[in-house]
Amino acid sequence: MQHPRLSADLQAQLVAVVGAEHLLLDEQIHGYLADTLGSRRQLLGVVRPASTEQVQTVVRLAGDHGLPLYPISSGRNWGYGSALPVTDGCLLVDLSRMKRILHLDPDLALLTVEPGVTQGDLWRHLQQQPRRFLVPVTGAGPDCSLIGNALERGYGITPVADHCAAIQSLEAVLPDGTLYRGALATLGHDEIEGCFKWGIGPHLDGLFNQSNLGIVTRMTFQLVPEPQSMLALYFWLDDDQKLAAAVQAIQQLLHRLPGLLGGVNLMNSRRLLSMMEPYPHEQIAPDGIMSDALVQQLARRNRVSAWMGFGALYGEKPLLRAARKVIARQLKGVASRTLFLAPSTIHRLLPWTQRLPGAPGRHLAGLVETLDRSLRVVAGEPSEIALPLAYWRSRQPLPAGDYHPARDGCGLIWYAPLVPMRPEAVARYREMVERICPEHGIEPLITFTSISPRCFDSTVPILFDRSDAVATARARACYDALLAAGRQQGFFPYRLHVDAMSALIDADTPHWRMALKIKQALDPQGIIAPGRYAPLGESDS
Repeated sequence: MQHPRLSADLQAQLVAVVGAEHLLLDEQIHGYLADTLGSRRQLLGVVRPASTEQVQTVVRLAGDHGLPLYPISSGRNWGYGSALPVTDGCLLVDLSRMKRILHLDPDLALLTVEPGVTQGDLWRHLQQQPRRFLVPVTGAGPDCSLIGNALERGYGITPVADHCAAIQSLEAVLPDGTLYRGALATLGHDEIEGCFKWGIGPHLDGLFNQSNLGIVTRMTFQLVPEPQSMLALYFWLDDDQKLAAAVQAIQQLLHRLPGLLGGVNLMNSRRLLSMMEPYPHEQIAPDGIMSDALVQQLARRNRVSAWMGFGALYGEKPLLRAARKVIARQLKGVASRTLFLAPSTIHRLLPWTQRLPGAPGRHLAGLVETLDRSLRVVAGEPSEIALPLAYWRSRQPLPAGDYHPARDGCGLIWYAPLVPMRPEAVARYREMVERICPEHGIEPLITFTSISPRCFDSTVPILFDRSDAVATARARACYDALLAAGRQQGFFPYRLHVDAMSALIDADTPHWRMALKIKQALDPQGIIAPGRYAPLGESDS
């Protein structure tokens, strides 16, 4: 059947490039339309190139026909749009077939990959190497793209927490089909290009982060060698009054232990309970949330404190012993408990606790299993440990494996603002979230993750029943209210979902005027990802 917006001639040309099985139309694209936001898009189809050369040809054909393209790496952008483009009428360019791990340099700790390479792919590859490195893991799961996450300025809690900062070099197909590479690489010096990310002259690689100026087809990252030793750090705050002191303590530790202490998470009790208890739907009004009394009851049952901190130490054993003492001193009088755990300790406990009888035994076994999975993540092993969160309020059964929140009907929107690492800013932000979320029937689940000694990124998962139109509308209204209030107070998201791309864009400001000029110069037809982190200028409308 001929697609109403793709002529028979263009279909034939695309098939000649990628093969008939890799041009998807009509009912074949159904899986790409599922999304946790509750958003809908009309797509022209999906094309699945297998090489940079095929991407170049597809882009040239798009230019010849005035066809807007929207590239995706794995399409698992949960809570931000999944595989959906910003605007209707795009042809998706699915890069997941481009799965080559092109080069691993164990001496320079550099990795070069294509967009389809996932966290899980890299983990399996590294297990076969004589020298081990940590995978830059995230909570999105092992089937998510390394390049896609880095281009969205994603982060984790392993030693190189800022995955965008770990980018050393890249190549990208420009809107006219030509190939961009950095200045040193074009002079024939790929190795030094990977070693020194700034190159020579204007640093243009950064133009491809959170932008629509090209399609990235190759990237070189820094990797972190597997350390001699690793210790997980857990600490608990008995009440909210300790949060200010904890913020100051985390900041001091990050300053004092650079390279040893990775990112640090702080999670409130509701966020912790979302990992430990099924959502108590039967105890809550349809438009309400868990009462404080119910939260306290569940917290007592699960031994959950007001806040829990989590991080990891990496390095030589003598250094870690010294770092433990520094941390213990810094958290004294702040944390009610501090615990250091080595992965080997939990591995030994796991089979023993699984044999314990009764409810207490099951509770302890579940706790140890959760600790084991969290330790694997900080050790750089990709995991689905965070994905069950998307199912918490969805009323959908939790699958035995292969978590896919969009396909499974989950409702999830991420609100992820940057919060200065100041106690007063953290307190204002917390008050804002705890006030706005309940007004919309959303549980205020709060995590702070350090991305430097100066700044947290906070993640608030807006969880809802996507099968309920009213609940979906309230969730979207909650996001809008948080965005507006946060903007007033100086809390801006580090990334936006596909329906909010224009929320923080003012085309009359110098930054966005310059961005629009660059877009119009490189892509006057608006071929690549119209509306993605850009004002909709004449070329995009």
